[in-house]
Amino acid sequence: MNPALGPGQLAALRQAAEWLCQLNSGDARQSDHHAWQQWHDASPDNAWAWQQAERLQGRMTGQALPVARRVLDVSAEHRRASRRRVIKAGMVLLGGTALSLGGYQQRTTLPWLADYRSGVGEQLKLNLGNGTTVRLNTDTALDVSDTPTGTRLKLRQGEIMVQVPLGQQCQAQTTHGRVDTQACRFSLRVLETSTRLNVHQQQARVTLPSGQSLVASQQQRCEFDRERFSPLLALPAGSDAWDQGLIIANGLRLDQLLAELSRYRPGWLHCGPDVAGLRVSGTFRLDDTEQALRAITSALPVRVQARTRYWVTVVRA
Repeated sequence: MNPALGPGQLAALRQAAEWLCQLNSGDARQSDHHAWQQWHDASPDNAWAWQQAERLQGRMTGQALPVARRVLDVSAEHRRASRRRVIKAGMVLLGGTALSLGGYQQRTTLPWLADYRSGVGEQLKLNLGNGTTVRLNTDTALDVSDTPTGTRLKLRQGEIMVQVPLGQQCQAQTTHGRVDTQACRFSLRVLETSTRLNVHQQQARVTLPSGQSLVASQQQRCEFDRERFSPLLALPAGSDAWDQGLIIANGLRLDQLLAELSRYRPGWLHCGPDVAGLRVSGTFRLDDTEQALRAITSALPVRVQARTRYWVTVVRA
């Protein structure tokens, strides 16, 4: 059995899927292909992910042409195809790659097999039968099941906000551990190598695969992986603002704010190293990241440099 894919490989596969969709969209320009080449050459993981796509496509079609070449052909022949169909094809392609390479553990966490999914920039609210409510943040995949003792959630990727009513129990699982709560409001976010728990009301117990456990109380945060916990910290102000569709920044570094905004839009959004440490304060709507960028450029000595609509850099003005 092959080992599970690493975080870098998984991220590269997701990015390769996005590039495949973008180049197949029917309106790709030469600058898009140039940007794709830069992404491809930027890291060994990126080149590996694209190579896996080529190999899988070759096995599926019996052709030896590179994917990049076929992408251009498809774009010319099917410019009226819907973007949704293209996205689905890209995810199936790279989903098959991950299934063939990742082993059992990876197969059980693939996001496209989840009961519920939210897209990039989308939020989804679930009202469960026992009164528990769950909000899926952007790009989130979640399984939901009922047990004799309450609700069981399996967060495959992304972030959720959970409100458990009085008299009910909830168990939330990620690849890093299990969270058990009663009558609690909490959020859970899967990061690259760990999970973050924010407890907004009452308390929650985290248990690692080894059996180690820790209780986080109201207004506390902790991160954990499969082996250890981080120290408990106080929740920063506005940590649950995303539940209302907002980001509240209070002297936040520009690179950190852009990293959060990038979760709500397709493609890549980053800034130059010379402006990364500039501080930003304000309230920004998650459903209008373009307006957020305009607000940032009006408050700081920076400007937006858009190579394509999917490749945006904030640089010094």
